[in-house]
Amino acid sequence: MSLYKKLCAHVTVIMFVLMPLQSFASDAAELSVLLNQMKTMSAAFTQTIYDHSGKNIQKSTGTMALERPGKFRWQVKKPMPQTIIANGNRLWVYDPDLQQVTIRSLTSEAGEAPALLLSHENTDLEKDYIISMASTEKPLRWFSLKPKKPDNMFASVKMGFSGSQLQEMVLEDQLGHGTRVQFAKIKINTTLSSSLFIFKAPAGIDVIDETRKQ
Repeated sequence: MSLYKKLCAHVTVIMFVLMPLQSFASDAAELSVLLNQMKTMSAAFTQTIYDHSGKNIQKSTGTMALERPGKFRWQVKKPMPQTIIANGNRLWVYDPDLQQVTIRSLTSEAGEAPALLLSHENTDLEKDYIISMASTEKPLRWFSLKPKKPDNMFASVKMGFSGSQLQEMVLEDQLGHGTRVQFAKIKINTTLSSSLFIFKAPAGIDVIDETRKQ
């Protein structure tokens, strides 16, 4: 798997799958309410990755869907197809150009897989993150999430809302590389087909099952 695809996969898991000060407590509670109101979500997305100097490295587009608790689908269509599916217990990363799928266990701990902030219910955000309201990049209302553990892959996560609807996510890793995900054609709390969260391996592809090592 290429470095870019590995980064995209980490970002997706960081996305699907946070307060020592009293002023932060209300921000954390408000974010929890916004996320818990979202039982399902489907959307198109544009994902842009930047290097530490802010230079655009790669832009990709595709579609996503999630259903609480624990299910999500992230399908990159251009420029390099990739499909990531989670069913609550396992994660499939399928690379058509490599004719390969990797199967992993999906941890339920938000500190390990912050993507579960979107796909899991009742996550204790304050356990793993310091949450505050960010005043930048209006007109969206931004929440800033700073990991409490120094070994977290990402140094910061930001979520931008318009009303109660998630519009953007911005992530920065420990090396200063940034990822911005912008959502469009958003549908909230509609009925989603269960087939979206089932991976059926095409005939002839290589299967790397990392869950057998555990």
